[in-house]
Amino acid sequence: MSGHRSPAHAVLRCAAATALAVAALAGCGAQAPPITAGPPGASPADGLTRIAGLAAERAVLSDRVAIAKSATGGAITDPPREAAVLAGARASAVRDGVDPEWVARVVADQIAASTQVQDALTKQWAEHPDTRPAQRVDLATVRPELDRIGRELVAALKVAQPARANEDCPSSLAQAAVAAAGPLDDVHKAALGRALHSVCDRSSDS
Repeated sequence: MSGHRSPAHAVLRCAAATALAVAALAGCGAQAPPITAGPPGASPADGLTRIAGLAAERAVLSDRVAIAKSATGGAITDPPREAAVLAGARASAVRDGVDPEWVARVVADQIAASTQVQDALTKQWAEHPDTRPAQRVDLATVRPELDRIGRELVAALKVAQPARANEDCPSSLAQAAVAAAGPLDDVHKAALGRALHSVCDRSSDS
C-alpha cells in the first residue's frame, strides 16, 4: 500500500476504529451465559461465528469485484443484480425455514458493505493510480464465489436464528467479528462492521 493518505482514507480509518471500539465494548464486562440451543452439532453461537467469517470473506472478495468493474468502467452499484440476489436469498430462507425478511436485511447489509469497499478502493485508485492492482479480473469468475457465500450465509443464519432472542447475541457476534477482523485492513474492518448490522436484529420476529 502507498503511504499517501487522502481525506476519504482518514474518514474510513475513523469509521473502522469506531466500529471496532463498539465491538470490543460489547464483549467487555460480565459475560452472559453462552448461547447453546440449536440444531444437533451446531449451536447458534457457531452460526454467529460462521456469519462473521463469511462476511469477512465477502468483504475481501469485494476487491476483485472492484478491480473487474474498474477495468470495464462498470458502475459500482447494480440494482437489477442486487434485486435478484435479495429475491434469491428470500426464496432460500423460505425453503430452509428461516425468517426471509431478516435474511434479506442481512444480505442487503453484505451488498452495502461490498459497495463500501468498492467505493473506497475506486476513490483510492483514482487519487493514487500507483496503488491500482495490475491484475485483471473477470466479474463472471467472481460471481460464483459470491453466490456460494450467499448460500452458506443463509445456512449459517438458520443455525444462528435462535440467537436473535438471546440478550447475549450482540456480545457473541462482536467476539466473532473481532476474530474475523484480525487479518483485515481498516477498509475491510469497516465493511465487516457494516455487513453484520442486522444479524442480531429482531424487528421482524412475530
